[in-house]
Amino acid sequence: MANSSWRKILANLRIGHLLLIVFLLAALIFLFATYSIRRNRAALLEVMSHQGESLIKALVLAAENIVASRALIDETVADELTDLALNLDSWYNSGSLTNAKLAQVARRSGYLRIDLLNQSGNVLLTSEPLPDLSIYLGQDKKLLAGIQEVLIGQADSAFLQLSPSSRLPDGGTLMIRKGKFKPVYLLILISARYLQEVERQTGIGYLVQKMGQEPGIEFVAMQAPEGIVFASKNVEELYKIETDPFLQEALAKKQTKSRIARFQGRKLLEVVRPFQSTQYPEGIFRIGLSLDSYNQTVKSFIRQTILVSVAIFLVGLLLVGLVIVNQNIRSLKEALQKTESLNLSILESMDSAVLAADAAGKITTFNQLAEKLFSLSRQSVIGENYSKVFPKDEWLISQILEKKSKIKDFEVRFKTLSGEEKILLVNSSGIFNQPGQLQGALAVIHDITELKRLEEESKRSERLSALGNLAAGVAHEVRNPLNAISIAAQRLKCEFKPTSSEEDYQNFLSNILSEIKRLDQIVNQFLSLARSQKLNLELTDSTAYLTEILSLVKVEAEAKGIRVQSRLSHSATLKIDRPEMKKALLNIILNGMEAMESGGTLTVETRPRTEAGVLEIFISDTGKGIPAEDITKIFQPYFSTKEKGSGLGLAIAHRIVIDHKGKLEVKSEVGKGTSFVIGLPIAVSN
Repeated sequence: MANSSWRKILANLRIGHLLLIVFLLAALIFLFATYSIRRNRAALLEVMSHQGESLIKALVLAAENIVASRALIDETVADELTDLALNLDSWYNSGSLTNAKLAQVARRSGYLRIDLLNQSGNVLLTSEPLPDLSIYLGQDKKLLAGIQEVLIGQADSAFLQLSPSSRLPDGGTLMIRKGKFKPVYLLILISARYLQEVERQTGIGYLVQKMGQEPGIEFVAMQAPEGIVFASKNVEELYKIETDPFLQEALAKKQTKSRIARFQGRKLLEVVRPFQSTQYPEGIFRIGLSLDSYNQTVKSFIRQTILVSVAIFLVGLLLVGLVIVNQNIRSLKEALQKTESLNLSILESMDSAVLAADAAGKITTFNQLAEKLFSLSRQSVIGENYSKVFPKDEWLISQILEKKSKIKDFEVRFKTLSGEEKILLVNSSGIFNQPGQLQGALAVIHDITELKRLEEESKRSERLSALGNLAAGVAHEVRNPLNAISIAAQRLKCEFKPTSSEEDYQNFLSNILSEIKRLDQIVNQFLSLARSQKLNLELTDSTAYLTEILSLVKVEAEAKGIRVQSRLSHSATLKIDRPEMKKALLNIILNGMEAMESGGTLTVETRPRTEAGVLEIFISDTGKGIPAEDITKIFQPYFSTKEKGSGLGLAIAHRIVIDHKGKLEVKSEVGKGTSFVIGLPIAVSN
């Protein structure tokens, strides 16, 4: 029934939803293609505009350079004429200059004529067939004033501009120069057309013509409000600046602008830029760029876009079919991933270490608490063989995989890589599938070290409480007889004198009084251990306080050959009962000194645990150490490893630290020494 319903759903998808998906896909592809084509057109046009702007900037820069170099061209022509005159003068002086040679030089250089005159103005040599000087005469039929000035010695050379006449229709430029070696005068006449040709080949007009012939450029023009100044050959007419707002705006704002315009019936990209110089009227350069390559590129892109769109549409149809076919698989995978993610979140949020292995013994699960407990990273153990990582099989995973059994809670003492001993509660069991086949094994490990410590503290507190009740009665019953004995002994010492052996008598009474005093001290210690006193707390600087205590034992330590060193760089303000805490610290320090019978080193060090708000005080000795079996007993009343020890010093120290809401721990290694760690709450961190 379920299969038939599922088939109906798939059938409905093919007929209804599939058509909708295909339609939406086609619409999206069409929109994408349209957008891509428009975007491509705009991008290509923008690129062309940038190219046109770069081109017209180069044109304007070249025009500015041409204007700047015009004076240089005039100077170059003058230098050329001067050099020729010097050469002719040298040839004449050597006797190698003839009329024929002058004609050849004039023809080759493109000059109108060259003449050689004497000081009287008579022709010595000429490039012309006839020695006719009428071209150099003014309206008064005399040689031009500039020529006469050189002939009579008022100047060595002169440049004259000749106006157009019947014999010189275009006008010209005349240079006259006195010879260097003999009193002869050289006249060189240049046609105005010659200078115009020089200017044409190097001027803005020539630049405009050359650029207009480049492929992809429809026209180039320089236009002023009065009309066209220069233009390429194919330009017959252009819109006037005064009738075109686009050109007016570009000229007014001194901006480079571009637009799509029409020229001789064809669309093109026109780029304009203002130009200003002293030799030409203010105007603008205009360049028309052909759109042929742009249109070809756009057409090619449209064809490619259509082909790609069709291909995408076909692939989309195929993908839609595949998506429908694989829909169930993906849904199952997503559900599995969610389950795995949920399981992982649960594992990571557990306050227990979780360790699992598959049937082959490969570790498959290792949560964050397991990483922290075993000081191993998940990446380093996942996939590794369990027996390789845990060869002792502390968690009985290997045993479960072999025997296919389930083991309930059991306790394990485990030593971490840092040397810290942990008490762990372990629950290990096999993992079975529905048919009952073993798939692996799982161990859930709880760290109950702190719980055990609290249980021990609770038991110790109960014992001390019971001891307190006993202490009150015992102290009362013991102190009354002690007081009576003490009074009697004092009276015997003061009121009675023996007739013989008086010294022995006095020593005997002193021993009685001394032992009574010692018994009274034991009773006081017993009461101090059993009953917590009301603490008189005050803020105390840890460094100054510990330094004061160490000064009390320094003399005794030196006498026993014990070196006392302090590392009190970490300071904090503690809220403590100074006399009570001094009693606890001195008990621990003196206990360490007594453990070093042959001398050694006593170290007192402070370390803050900021995250816990605790200052740890380490008191370490290099004595003989405490056996492992005695570590758990040393804080019990009347337990001592020393022959003359009362067994109350460390118990009292422990009670005082606990009263201050602190913690007292001991670490010891036989033959190397013992370290007591006192953790006290920090009132103010320094």
